[in-house]
Amino acid sequence: MNRGFTLLELLITVTVLAILLSVAAPNFNTINNSVKMERLATELNGFLIQAKSEAVLKNKDLWVHISFPKTEENKVGSWSLVLRDSSALSGNMIAYLDGSNFKGITLKHTYTYQKTKFEGIRGRPAPGSFTFHPNTDTTKALKVFLSNPPGRIKICYDNTSGTLYGYNSCS
Repeated sequence: MNRGFTLLELLITVTVLAILLSVAAPNFNTINNSVKMERLATELNGFLIQAKSEAVLKNKDLWVHISFPKTEENKVGSWSLVLRDSSALSGNMIAYLDGSNFKGITLKHTYTYQKTKFEGIRGRPAPGSFTFHPNTDTTKALKVFLSNPPGRIKICYDNTSGTLYGYNSCS
């Protein structure tokens, strides 16, 4: 009595597994990008709300310094946001958001001087926005708006209608 697989059975099994993996791999990448986008939206929103709260708590103007200029789109995750108590980079660091966990996500902003101010009395941010999307699909962009007045921080789907990752459209 023979035990085990024959060579033909083994080849068929390996072929079927290879076909299944080739079908599943693109779906895994899509799911991975969705999770990264949702996480970046949550972390960026939380960081900006913390900046607003810290400014009110300290009753002092605070600045979020952005590590790349307005004219660039950062696609490799080598960006950072630093909350400081000074408009200069030498100020004390209060909070830090690192982009290394968001490789494969493109981030851009609208701030001319690579920083934005949060007022100390009411915590109102300077107006502007951050936009981000998967490197492979520019149509799936989320936008974080900072508005003054009323000092609101809002996340929305950068499109005219519909929802994306649980966020409604900006219009």
